[in-house]
Amino acid sequence: MELKEIRPAFSQKPKHGPTQTTGEMSVLSRFQNLTLLGPNPSPRQTLASVAPREGTAGPQHVLDLTGYRKVRSVGQGSFGVAVLYERQSDGQQVVMKQIALGNLAKPEREMAMNEVEVFSKLHHPNIIAYLGSSVRGDVLLIEMEYADGGTLAQMLAVRSQSEPLPERFVLNIFEQLASALSYMHSQNILHRDLKTANVFLHGKGTVKVGDFGISKIMNSNVHAQTVLGTPYYFSPEMCEGKEYDEKSDVWALGCIIGEMCCLKKAFTASNLSELVGKIMTAEYVPLPACYSDSLRHVLGLMFQIEPIARPSASELLQYWIPLIYKNLGSAEGFQFEAHHSRPKQPELLLKVESMVHDDRATTKSYADGSTARVGTDINQNHPIERTVLYQLHSFGSSSSLAPLHLPPTIKIMQVATRGQHFVAVLEDGTVYSWGEGDKGQLGHDALETWHHIPMRIDAIRSRRIVSAAVGDGFSIFRTASGLLLACGDNSNGCLGQGNRASLLVPKQIAKLEHIPIVQVSSGTTHVLALTEGGIVYSWGSSDNGALALGKRIHIALEPERIILPQLVQNVREVYAGPDCTILITTQGDCYCCGSNAGNRLGLGRKVASTATLRMVHLDAAKRPKIVAVSVADTHAAFLIEGGFLVMLGDNSDGQRGAGHKFELAQPSIVRQLQSRYVVNVKCNHSYSVATTDDNCVVHWGTRTGTPESAEDCSESRAGSNNEQRPSLATVANSTTALANILTSLYKRETILEPADVLALYSSKQQQSAGSYVKLLDVHPLQHSILVLVETNCPLA
Repeated sequence: MELKEIRPAFSQKPKHGPTQTTGEMSVLSRFQNLTLLGPNPSPRQTLASVAPREGTAGPQHVLDLTGYRKVRSVGQGSFGVAVLYERQSDGQQVVMKQIALGNLAKPEREMAMNEVEVFSKLHHPNIIAYLGSSVRGDVLLIEMEYADGGTLAQMLAVRSQSEPLPERFVLNIFEQLASALSYMHSQNILHRDLKTANVFLHGKGTVKVGDFGISKIMNSNVHAQTVLGTPYYFSPEMCEGKEYDEKSDVWALGCIIGEMCCLKKAFTASNLSELVGKIMTAEYVPLPACYSDSLRHVLGLMFQIEPIARPSASELLQYWIPLIYKNLGSAEGFQFEAHHSRPKQPELLLKVESMVHDDRATTKSYADGSTARVGTDINQNHPIERTVLYQLHSFGSSSSLAPLHLPPTIKIMQVATRGQHFVAVLEDGTVYSWGEGDKGQLGHDALETWHHIPMRIDAIRSRRIVSAAVGDGFSIFRTASGLLLACGDNSNGCLGQGNRASLLVPKQIAKLEHIPIVQVSSGTTHVLALTEGGIVYSWGSSDNGALALGKRIHIALEPERIILPQLVQNVREVYAGPDCTILITTQGDCYCCGSNAGNRLGLGRKVASTATLRMVHLDAAKRPKIVAVSVADTHAAFLIEGGFLVMLGDNSDGQRGAGHKFELAQPSIVRQLQSRYVVNVKCNHSYSVATTDDNCVVHWGTRTGTPESAEDCSESRAGSNNEQRPSLATVANSTTALANILTSLYKRETILEPADVLALYSSKQQQSAGSYVKLLDVHPLQHSILVLVETNCPLA
């Protein structure tokens, strides 16, 4: 995962010299209009955590709106009332915030109109959606999305302190809030009133930030003449009247995380003077001992008194939160030790084999993963079949396996990725996506720097999706009826819409509307589609002939039929690799065009590319039947009948599994796997991954990873020159330090001969009961491997 700095460039820099207070006011005099609430606010309190100021509007009359049916009032604030309505046109429930402008002073009216201006600019899955606004008489109406789970404040208020929140639950919400903040700050917007009462819970596990009444569109740092917001969540610079920026929102986020862990405010006090004193010295309530040291350390970074010492929301999202997950481990953080009892005989064992010279192996149980948890249907006597998507990190002798946060009791039919964004197609036709979304490729109707948590694509809920393909910043979806939909970046024409306009939500490819497609495949900048009759279409762009439309055609903005040579008959499968195209026939022959980088297509090193389809020759004497193919930037893998693996292309990183890194001019079989039956193979930039019929993941080549210790580094195979990983607790938080961390964190190691990195099996007792574990698919990423597993083994 790359760390991307998206902090906006502000016209003024934060001041870090002597304290600059506003005028002659003391710190406490700035809080004269604020009242401290008790440490546990009422669950009913949803819109405000401060007492209404003198002169502001009290409870208002709720309007009857044409086209809407009033359901109930959901909150009362100092500026207005929030009412839940049902839209009669489609039955959708929405919240209408009603603000009586005539009852407000001029600054407060400006603040109300500011909410509309800010709200209308924000489009993010973790931010309450803005649906429109209007003025009726002197009443401002702001229509917004309804989150049916109440607020985080309500949830915490009714939860007993004897029932602490599991750390992974806290991290789940932490991730989503950091994602929302990162997006807001990238749009030069400060929230300025982030608190648990403004975090809304959706019934499907999503949290959304709302209430932008005092948010600020930042053209410069904000110099606070008066305090706004809720004092429990104020940062030191806000207390002192200094200029403040997005780091104040990060402080407030730290207050929320501390409150979730301790089930009380992060800064507690009996009076305002004591509260301000604790904030100014960062004297927050320490986390209970049951939470991890990593979470404790990151919270300490967020509570640094100097704003520049705090991480940005982007840094939290891209680096610190994933590091907490990694240090937490796969089976920790779901419940505390006081309530935790690990089953004596876990039902699903995942054997992680280390890659050291003496072939030692360690076995770990990963039975407690949230998305790995499988129950038994109470109405049936047999376990529920389902799939689990794991992320496998392996380097040297250390390995870890963590389930991704996908809904329980599901079956994943396909996972599509090119390492930057991810799409999972479920058996019921729904689709989840996550990862990089800065070009709209996730289909969430938003531009997102990085979305950690898989989220359903609601825009295509009415369609039954059966497969997907992804490229560089775009996604293609195929429906059960053979229609294709596309979203994301269209600068290369990959969306097939006849133009270059990008799309935030999937849109049907009109030219193929009446041509049922049975398979679709995406390269980095081009797409292939296959009909039931064997007709192939291509579109997108390629300078090396990958479109197979002729030497002079380098771009096609909509699908164009490929005129196949007479020798190419009965196309069974199409494969679009990085700037290359491969067609596999029912006879097992393979035809290719496009870039021949590294001689990956076997055309000879003097042939840079071809715009016409040419047969791939793996064996001059024989004609092996090709079952599947995977192509990376400079090498390719061909799976042939009988479970054998043949490699082509570059070998400078050992990615051909030949036991060395010397150049190989001809196709070579992976001899170390000849005695095993290879089921699947995938190529990455500098390494390859295969699965075997005995449920093993095997890899070879040069990979990057995170060594756990200097000892682990020394045990890595040839080609790794590793140093000890810096301790999380000793790392200074700055952009320079983070760059140094990432440089030292990810190390390279070369595995010259195929080595097992993961083995899955079920116990004899399970097998006798009809239970099973089956390895379905793998996807090699830059620093890890996605592993898709099918099982019906019940877990405790």
